[in-house]
Amino acid sequence: MRDNQTTPAGAKRPVRRDDAMKRFAALSALALLGAPGTASAQNPAAKPAEQTLGTVEVVDFRGTQMVSPKYSRDLQDTPRLITILNNDLLEEQGAVSLKDALKNIPGISLQAGEGNPPAGDQFKLRGFNARDDIKVNGVRDLGNYFRDPFYVDQIEVVKGPNSTFSGRGSAGGTVNFVTKQPFERDFNRLELSLGTDSYYRGTLDMNKRLSDMSAVRVNLMGHKADIPGRDIAEEERYGLYAAYTWGLQGPTRITADFLHMRLDDLPDAGLPTDRNNALGTLSGIETRMAPGVRYSNFYGHTNDRKKVDVDQFGLAIQHAFKGGPTLKNQLRLSQVHNDGWVSSPRITTGNIAGQPNDGITTSCSVANPCARGETKPRDQKDTGFNNQLDLLFNFNTGTIAHDLVAGLELARDTYENQRKRDTRGPWTSLYNPTARALGPHTVIGGTLYGLPVHDGTVYTLKTRETALYLLDTMKLTPQWELNAGLRWDKVKATATRRGHSNPANNTTHEREDDELSHGLGLVYKLTPATSLYAAYGNAYVMSANFDRNSVQLAGGGATEAIVGPGFNTPPEQMKSYELGVKATVAAGLDLGAAIFRTDVTNGRLPGQAPGFSPLPDNKYHIDGFELLAAGKLTERWQLYAGYTWLDNKITAAPGAGIHEAYVKSQKLGGTPKHSVSLFTLYDLTPQITVGGGLNHVGSVTSGVDPVAGDTIYTVRIPSYTVADLYAAYKFTPKTQVRLNLNNAFDKQYISQLAEGGAQGIPGKARQLIMTLRHDF
Repeated sequence: MRDNQTTPAGAKRPVRRDDAMKRFAALSALALLGAPGTASAQNPAAKPAEQTLGTVEVVDFRGTQMVSPKYSRDLQDTPRLITILNNDLLEEQGAVSLKDALKNIPGISLQAGEGNPPAGDQFKLRGFNARDDIKVNGVRDLGNYFRDPFYVDQIEVVKGPNSTFSGRGSAGGTVNFVTKQPFERDFNRLELSLGTDSYYRGTLDMNKRLSDMSAVRVNLMGHKADIPGRDIAEEERYGLYAAYTWGLQGPTRITADFLHMRLDDLPDAGLPTDRNNALGTLSGIETRMAPGVRYSNFYGHTNDRKKVDVDQFGLAIQHAFKGGPTLKNQLRLSQVHNDGWVSSPRITTGNIAGQPNDGITTSCSVANPCARGETKPRDQKDTGFNNQLDLLFNFNTGTIAHDLVAGLELARDTYENQRKRDTRGPWTSLYNPTARALGPHTVIGGTLYGLPVHDGTVYTLKTRETALYLLDTMKLTPQWELNAGLRWDKVKATATRRGHSNPANNTTHEREDDELSHGLGLVYKLTPATSLYAAYGNAYVMSANFDRNSVQLAGGGATEAIVGPGFNTPPEQMKSYELGVKATVAAGLDLGAAIFRTDVTNGRLPGQAPGFSPLPDNKYHIDGFELLAAGKLTERWQLYAGYTWLDNKITAAPGAGIHEAYVKSQKLGGTPKHSVSLFTLYDLTPQITVGGGLNHVGSVTSGVDPVAGDTIYTVRIPSYTVADLYAAYKFTPKTQVRLNLNNAFDKQYISQLAEGGAQGIPGKARQLIMTLRHDF
């Protein structure tokens, strides 16, 4: 944290608690007292049983197989471009968030939220919003929060429309967390990290074999840090993940797991943009970030807070019938409670007389613009029930061998917000903001200021889903395989407002959608190490979601509408076509290349600002080319790299009326034309490893301006390239120290842009982290 901001009289900096690290230390001490003293290699569950103690660990960036039974082949013979981020890669990079992990995936652009839904992991995958397409063990992960991968064995990224496998959404693909599971050997790993910007982190991974049939695995995490290059903002969290498996041998296996994570942050909403052209940054039809602003400036409040509690329980049962099918049932229950607010920055050059200020700033002008934070509060509880039943069959029809999956999925999700209306904070200088706190809740001229308070209303969205699906992988000849899938979904959504004094405002809105998804894939095995493929698939995005102002559970209006016009539009439809090749070369380097097109009908372009109606019934397409490489160039040299080129064109926008030609002349938001990721390690000696990474993302805009000549413009942020450095020294096969120098050249850049264009969040400044790892 670089605290350059001044604090006027009466505005106190908060005293931050060290609860996360204290809880982690206590839990670690208790765990160590009972931990067995054996050691193992990295990612031990994936290593062969004959490995012995004392061998030097072998890091491997290659992912070979999806965990879900819906994918019956390894990656090379699956007709999709799929990326697996395994634990080896994430650990060497020091990834501590989903954002860190997704830097490895070209074609992804990170976004900043504007309050609906709450701030959390928001990103676009191949040009489509994917924040609702995050899964844990194949089940949708409810809630918008910042995820920590301490309990994750691998992250699977499937690209392209994927509703046949995943149901609603998945227009650009899906991101799936595969959790760490118990296995048959004792294993313990402790990592302690210390870094600049008050960075403290500890993790503990313990696996204990209880018998020939059962094992338990526990993961603990504590994390506390300032945000590199940002004033005031802080993050703090702790987590516990535990899993128990019975049936390590034999036809029946039962696994129960539980996750609890607590986040307690002083959140950062970034820097304001000049989307209204108050500062004269307009060029053509685009504006940019507010000029002359220090990247460290903080426009929130010292008493902003974001407290999130995440609880998940899973129960998986698998049984292989002798000579018959395999049954797998997975139940997952989840709850995410999000309590607090983030303050989004806004600017003005107008009259601020009679409005709260920081005691210094009393007037504003173009030469001396003002800024303030506007709160986006939530007291929201998201609860989910999901049950997936799969039957796996292996049989022949003539000369064709089938691997068939038949499944039933039932899901019930509820999002309930005990509503607090948006409020406004005190004005301060745009160029030299003071550290200031939100004062008591007050009303001035009908506008709310100060701390958010409950207004007695409750806004709720409930979804009820039923799905049936068939997925068949057919081996036609030794060289040819055909993949076919069909899925039917029924989704019922109900949005309600309750608690208003006027009964007319206590409304109920319902819609029901029946959708059929389908997919085909053809694989030709050119050589044992090379496959060619062609694939087709579709996806749908239901209207009852938090994107594009379709459903709004928060907001500032006294009788804020819960649904917008988008709620009553048909689902967006996507169709994708992909041709690709996959090969393994060198010492074990997996290569992949693909060209693709995604066609969209019934597309909804988001409104330019909260409350603005989306533009319905659009047609557009996204074309792309992608390269991936993962594995070993030599026995000493590891590589993980990718490149994505994206281009898009809007072909029809009848809802824009006389502005259709204007809309069609623009590009979609959050879709960089070029993006590159690279991470490589080289073993200089058996003890010394060096390496580094590179991440480039092309320039992006916030979105499409639907009306020519209006006063809210599209915002553009420039491209950026960030380099990281790495070094590690192994004292013994059990103990090593690692140095990660992130953003080595201290590049200043905007990494996340809000879809409405109101603000952008700077990427992290240079940070050095040292990590001590010990296996015992």
